[in-house]
Amino acid sequence: MSEREWNDVVTCEQALARLNIKAATLYAYVSRGLVRATPHADGRKRLYLRRDIERLAARKRGRPPSGAVAESTLRLGDPVLHSAITQITPHGPRYRNRLAVDLAGSGAAFESVVHLLTTGIWQSGFAVWAPLATPPDVLRFLSVYEGGIASGDIGALLGMVPFALAMQGRGTREIADGGAVQAARLMLQSMAGCVGFLGPERAFCPRAEGESIAGQILRGAGAAVTPETLRAVTTALVVLADNELAPATFSARVAASTNADIFSCVAAAIGSHIGFSTGTGTEKIETLLLCEPLSELDSRVDRVREYGASLFGFNHPLYAGGDSRADLMLQAAAEIAGRGESSSAAREGTRITIAFLERMRRELDAHPGVALGLVTLARALGLPDGTATAIWIVSRTAGWVAHVMEQRTQAFLLRPRAKYETTPSPENGTGS
Repeated sequence: MSEREWNDVVTCEQALARLNIKAATLYAYVSRGLVRATPHADGRKRLYLRRDIERLAARKRGRPPSGAVAESTLRLGDPVLHSAITQITPHGPRYRNRLAVDLAGSGAAFESVVHLLTTGIWQSGFAVWAPLATPPDVLRFLSVYEGGIASGDIGALLGMVPFALAMQGRGTREIADGGAVQAARLMLQSMAGCVGFLGPERAFCPRAEGESIAGQILRGAGAAVTPETLRAVTTALVVLADNELAPATFSARVAASTNADIFSCVAAAIGSHIGFSTGTGTEKIETLLLCEPLSELDSRVDRVREYGASLFGFNHPLYAGGDSRADLMLQAAAEIAGRGESSSAAREGTRITIAFLERMRRELDAHPGVALGLVTLARALGLPDGTATAIWIVSRTAGWVAHVMEQRTQAFLLRPRAKYETTPSPENGTGS
């Protein structure tokens, strides 16, 4: 068994409920090799492979095996598509055979990672992208928001940018001319410029000559641009660039399978990413968990206990032992605070936050996910709320583009089938 498959397991209680059997029957299945089990981390319990449980459940219902397998894959199961972009490992995502945390730790430029994901070619040095002017009609559209936006609106605004870029025939030309890489760069710098609506200028921040995406984000947010802050933001951009078939990535691939232009594919992905259960985790952390006063964090332990996974992204199901991406961002936040480059309030807030997250790890076995790592890092850098959401979307656009380009080469329509089931009629109790 691969490490990837053991990331998706269920407890004994979950297995018994799913199969509607007694514990003795489950143990018999294990002894016969029908269900594979592994020891729990505490050494007293066992965990069971979800795919084996689902296969047995399908047999008990009498469903065709192929239909049952297909259904289970859409529930955080086995891969449903062949892809050579990202592999999920216990140490985090691996981009084309390079661990994301290793790339970030080595100081790799985000631009180099974008090139690796989209083309499969690794550039060891930072190659400055040639200037790409955001089209005047897009700038006119964005000018409506001069004066600033609410932090909770940044995701929706970034979702509109790709659609605006697709207008004036640019989307059609992207498909006809094969200009996906240039289109991706244009999207990235245009979306990064929108961080300026959250910063002190409250206006679009165009990329300067020779400036990196990390530098553009920092400048737009009104933060200090130093080698240390650039490296911190780059760390976040690199580790968040792709995470295999996340819901938003799958949305991008579905759109790509219909031959939509790359701008529309990314817009579809952003629409999925900012759903309540996914990308808005950063906003919920800012407003419900790491909100002021931070001195009252200890009073919010019950929120973590009850809603830690669903609201704040603790214990990502693909990284049962902890998310190395989040750990790396928390480390970067601690280093920024330790250097004393941020304000005293930011330094103290970072100290309190990291201590609280370590307590949650010890007492609740609650491992912070990337949204927590990202918000903590943004706060350590003194970035305005909403910037974490923007960084995540800008970063993940690199992965979305890579998946769109790969899906185009596979040349088939992604169209699952539904299994129609009748529902009882309220009048006579029969199927309608």
